[in-house]
Amino acid sequence: MADRGLSTTGYLILGLLADHDWSAYQLAEQLGRGVAELWPSADRGRYALLNRLSDEGFVQTRQEHTGKRARTIYSITPAGREALAAWLSTPVRPPTLEFEGMVRVLLADQGSLDDLRGTLARTREQALANREMFARYAAYISGTGGTFPERRHLFALANTFMIGHYEHIIEWADWAEAQLASWPDTASPATTHGDQVREMLAAGRQALQRDEA
Repeated sequence: MADRGLSTTGYLILGLLADHDWSAYQLAEQLGRGVAELWPSADRGRYALLNRLSDEGFVQTRQEHTGKRARTIYSITPAGREALAAWLSTPVRPPTLEFEGMVRVLLADQGSLDDLRGTLARTREQALANREMFARYAAYISGTGGTFPERRHLFALANTFMIGHYEHIIEWADWAEAQLASWPDTASPATTHGDQVREMLAAGRQALQRDEA
């Protein structure tokens, strides 16, 4: 049975160790290769998590030396593999979104139109950069297999989602910028642009109708 006391990050670390033994530094490198965009807290409390996984008997450690310098290498144990497999069989939690730009959009009536345009522009720039990063990952994995060639098919699924995710943000930012073209400010359109607001909300009504069909 999965240990629900472990965080998703704990299981992520077990998953990284399932095929490779890593040092804490190497784990940090792996967590930084696109994982942070998918799971922002992945590197938070990494050392404490490794200690807990060791205490639980899910990982074991050994010392390796390069000259006089020693480093701790972590490897997964049979108990760790069993815990990981059990967790993968449990119902997945619903996705969450941490998006500061959207929070700023929601509060934009307290700022200027230029502030809102700046938020949209920066959001678009960030999404473009992240889309390029995942596109480069796709090329790397396609060419060499990457660090985990045996998981290339799974990385392809996740990579396609992430590219589509950032493409959606780019398209939304372009669309949102176009909506601002006739706005005199960020406060009055709620009453002065009623038809436009209703048209923007029509996509939600259409989605509801499709779900109910």
